[in-house]
Amino acid sequence: MNFVARLGLVLLLGISLAACGDKSCKNACDKLSSCGLKSSGFSCDASCASPEDNCAVCLNDYACADIAAGKCAASCPKASFTNK
Repeated sequence: MNFVARLGLVLLLGISLAACGDKSCKNACDKLSSCGLKSSGFSCDASCASPEDNCAVCLNDYACADIAAGKCAASCPKASFTNK
């Protein structure tokens, strides 16, 4: 396998892994707590199903300030996040 093919394979693998994200609602709730935020309409169960897992991915990916600014509103339509 030549260098270009290997590089393409590595990039493709990296992109596919990045798209998955952390779907743990428990981790998302822990992050919200560490950000000084509380949630309404979002489950903190260790395992959660769609659409909450999509919301968890967003919460786990964004910085606290971005979450507070509403960056995850589209991914978390049934949830709201406010300061504690």
